[in-house]
Amino acid sequence: MLTIMENVKGKRYKELIDLLSRNCNIFAFVENRQLMEIEDERLAYIDILIAPIEEHLIERKIQQEWETTKLLEDTAYVFYFALNNITRQFLKERSKSLFDWISPKLPEDLMFYKDGKCLLASCSHEGFFLVEENIWNSFLLKKRGR
Repeated sequence: MLTIMENVKGKRYKELIDLLSRNCNIFAFVENRQLMEIEDERLAYIDILIAPIEEHLIERKIQQEWETTKLLEDTAYVFYFALNNITRQFLKERSKSLFDWISPKLPEDLMFYKDGKCLLASCSHEGFFLVEENIWNSFLLKKRGR
């Protein structure tokens, strides 16, 4: 996996989501419990946020670690969704960049998987993401091909 220290924004963000949706079948995001002032209220907010894609929710797990983060004592909710045309559109409409996925407006740390293997994982608050080299090269080639 490559480490990229760049916020993919605007049209390029939408193109990246499109590329990932062609190569992945699941996406996830994180709600870190240590950042929640009132957990029930925050989870109610997330329920409203994800209402348009709720039927595509695969599971919500409590985890101490995910691709870009390992919490020592606290836990976070990780929401896993099927990645399809509806959820792809949701991702493109809710944010204008990869690093806009950060509290309080949105959950954080988008991750994309193909059959259980992570192909991209962002760490919004640290300003980097990990990406499979083939995916990044495809994205860069598309950019150059214009």
